[in-house]
Amino acid sequence: MMPGTDNGTGDKSTGQAICTAKAAHRVKPKDGRNDKSFAVILGATSLVGRFLAQRLAACGFEGLCLSRHTGPAPYEAPPGFSWNTLPEGKKLGIPASATLFSLTPATALPALINRIAGGNRLIALSSSSVLFKAQSSSPGERDQAQAQARAEERVRTLCRDRGTAWTIFRPTLIYDPGRDRNVSRIASFVQRFGFFPVVWPGTGLCQPIHADDVAQAMAAASGAAPARDATFDLPGDETLTYVEMVRRIFASLGKRPVLVYLPLSLARAAFFLWQSLTGENYSSAILERMNLALTLDPAPVREHLGSTSRPFRPGFPDLK
Repeated sequence: MMPGTDNGTGDKSTGQAICTAKAAHRVKPKDGRNDKSFAVILGATSLVGRFLAQRLAACGFEGLCLSRHTGPAPYEAPPGFSWNTLPEGKKLGIPASATLFSLTPATALPALINRIAGGNRLIALSSSSVLFKAQSSSPGERDQAQAQARAEERVRTLCRDRGTAWTIFRPTLIYDPGRDRNVSRIASFVQRFGFFPVVWPGTGLCQPIHADDVAQAMAAASGAAPARDATFDLPGDETLTYVEMVRRIFASLGKRPVLVYLPLSLARAAFFLWQSLTGENYSSAILERMNLALTLDPAPVREHLGSTSRPFRPGFPDLK
């Protein structure tokens, strides 16, 4: 019903098989290419994965799209890339000069690093939740933010010990119309019911960023010296009030905005009723965030990586 921050999956299967990797399997570049252009994408089935694989292929990389699960691939790997799995407990060897791109949750990354031999560069996706949820009214969200911060620091330590250059990105609200669990859920609610509830006055600030723009920044970091051993906030370039974001979702569906404003107490009651009826499980703290300024500075990533993001104009052809 309400948006959070998501790096989840949502791709439909294309039927391309995912092969299972053997323990300590070593992967070599094809056709004798320099292994400096070899990339391994962890969590390639995530929201950003398809875009990152395409961006890296366009930059001349070849490599692997890795998943924890066997079965049909969620999308066709671009030229030079292939699908593989890294089952629990297995290890993977990659070229010494390869770049590892991580789209997995930050809390899972330290254990994965210890299972991969090789590579001298890590570019990882974390989340701005480490900042925005640190002071949440929800104890669970505060614990989540602390665990994420500890994981980020553990990643930095592991990289320093291995002599691996690292970059960590903290994106804001990631969306990809029809696939994300944030913006697309608002659109689905609007399409179904014709209105959307907002906690009055709904003037909190947000910076949605498209999954492809996240992929653009990660690909750019691979060749940017200022990105080495650095953490970047990664917001969308456009700052919107929560109400304006919802209005644009209405417009993308060709609908006149119908917003039902509620006081926080009534919104909480409606929220708990909604969850009991649908089985969805979100913290009610997301209601409070409709009126919080969840903004970060896009200037550093623009200055050092030349990375920009598109205006928030989502399209939902499947919902019209």
